[in-house]
Amino acid sequence: MSSKAKNSERELTIYRWEVLGRVLIAVFGGYIFSIGTALLLTHILPFERSSLVMTANLLTFALYTTAIIWVFSVKRFRTLWLGLAGSLAVLALARFVFSQVNL
Repeated sequence: MSSKAKNSERELTIYRWEVLGRVLIAVFGGYIFSIGTALLLTHILPFERSSLVMTANLLTFALYTTAIIWVFSVKRFRTLWLGLAGSLAVLALARFVFSQVNL
């Protein structure tokens, strides 16, 4: 096997692992992001409880779809991780702040 064939095999293997990583990030990271946003919305929106839960859950579907599309549109893996981790940190901080304010 020539070195060129080995390099192309190696690149193909790296590409396959990257796609698997993006799928896992899209499924689990998108789910965590959308649920975190729904929890935050339950503290922010000024609706009555039944309407609040329904609205937050319906928005969750749109956010989950958006997160999945975003994961596959980002070119660099580092940007993907930083964007997801940063948004989850902001959501967690906002959730904490709003839970303290609404006591």
